[in-house]
Amino acid sequence: MEFFDKTKMHLGDRAVKVLVVEDNDLERMRLQMVLQSMGLVVIAAENAAEALRFLRKNRADIVLSDWRMPGVNGLDFCQRLAADPAFGQPYFIMLTAQGAGADLIAAMDSGADDFITKPAWREELRVRLQAGIRSLQRLQPSKAAPNQTAGFTRVSPKA
Repeated sequence: MEFFDKTKMHLGDRAVKVLVVEDNDLERMRLQMVLQSMGLVVIAAENAAEALRFLRKNRADIVLSDWRMPGVNGLDFCQRLAADPAFGQPYFIMLTAQGAGADLIAAMDSGADDFITKPAWREELRVRLQAGIRSLQRLQPSKAAPNQTAGFTRVSPKA
């Protein structure tokens, strides 16, 4: 039984697409199963290089990336995404076993939008993903009512 509304895991009329970047096979599969059970579309990458190849041709709404990976680490991966608008500026959540305050600061300074310490339990993932989705929804162009333009509401002179 689910204790949350899966429609909150949508952007408009479509499911949110999450790119999981994790070098540990078991953790990557666990995250993939948990996120899919929430109604999310999940793409899994073994490392940052694989994730970058995917993002050059496809979009992800949210990236959930491990910090410590061989090759390009999570901090560098995050900085590359933030520096290049061609990647679509996904909401970026750093996932790491490192939980010190300095680690959180380093992740956020690199461009991460959020930070989760491993092991990430299901409900923490859910609420953090929902927070990311709310942020993405705020960035989407709104469909203004006929009397609204650029954040202003026209008041009818007959009112």
